[in-house]
Order: sequence, then structure tokens, then C-alpha cells
Amino acid sequence: MYNLTTDEAVFTVIDIETTGFNPEHNDIIEIAAIKYQGNIILDKYWTLVKPQYELIPEHISRLTGITTAMVIDQPTIDEVLPEFLNFIDNTVLVGHNIRFDLSFLNNKTKTYLGKTIKNPFICTDHLARKILSDIDSKSLANIAKHFNIPFTRQHRAMYDAEVNLKVFIKMLHFLEDYNVFKVIDIIKLSEGKKVNYRDKRKRYV
Repeated sequence: MYNLTTDEAVFTVIDIETTGFNPEHNDIIEIAAIKYQGNIILDKYWTLVKPQYELIPEHISRLTGITTAMVIDQPTIDEVLPEFLNFIDNTVLVGHNIRFDLSFLNNKTKTYLGKTIKNPFICTDHLARKILSDIDSKSLANIAKHFNIPFTRQHRAMYDAEVNLKVFIKMLHFLEDYNVFKVIDIIKLSEGKKVNYRDKRKRYV
């Protein structure tokens, strides 16, 4: 996957909502994923998840709109993980602050399945810090605003993933203008490593 071009690779933009910030003690309550290749959305995955350790705190319900009543009859994370892992198989993962999402997902996959997620991944937050240095805040909302992408409803997994995909597509177009086409180069760039840019082909709009 690393040596594929951005047209050849299948990307999966992921987003989760949780009951807190600690993967050891907090739960995943929503997962969304959008599979994308060559300017086409191939498939979408979405589910609410019943918490295993706690009720949904009131401040999380206010933030996300997800209440305990909404998830009480939903599948638990151990039931969800096999189908989610099947959905993202052989794809490059994309997310904003994706290490946060992966810290929760890997904690749960290790607990229930005895393994962790090995997919290559790209963090759009880190990538923005390399290619959008003129933007003060690298929040997803601020980057969306920079690209004139509407973002009126935050902190729901599918809506955040949809906006993140639109942002990522803009980033890919930006990089294409500098002849950066390969997955490995975008990953290196997002990790702060140097990439040999060729001359810019045309003005980015």
C-alpha cells in the first residue's frame, strides 16, 4: 500500500466518539468510516456502540447529542470490532488527530481480539501543519473554513468523517500540484519527514 499512488490507494477516513479521553477507562460510543478511492466514495460504515464500563456522562451527551438511551440497545464494542476491521482491511486510514482514535481502537482490539490495527495511516492534523502553515489553528473546523467547506455540526462521527474526507481531498489536490502522489510520501510528510518536492506544476486554487 505504501508505494501506491493516491489514485490507486483505497483510503478509509475514520472518526469515533468516546465517553472520555482515556482508552483504558473510557468507552467508544460511535464509529464512522468512509472508504474512498480515485474521487469515488466506495462505501460507508457507521454504528453506535453500547458502553461497557459506564453510562454516557452528561457533558458528553451535551457535546455529541448521544445519550445513554440511544445506545442501550446497540451492539457492544466486541461485537462491532470484527466487522469494522473487515471494513478497513487493506486500506490506508485517514483521520484528524488519528492517533487518538487508534489509541481507543487498538486498546479494544488488543483486549478482545488479541491484536492491534496495522494499517498505514495519515493524520490530517499533522499534514496540515506541514502544508498549511499560514493557518493559525489546525482544528478540523478551522481547516474546513479555510477550504470553504461547511461544518455546522461537530462531534458526530459520520459528519466529522465526511468533512474530514473533503478536507483530505483538498489536501491531495494541493500535494498533486507539487507532484506528491505516493502514499509513502504523504505519510512521511505528515510525520514531519522531508519529501523532495518537484517544481510546482500550477497555481493552487
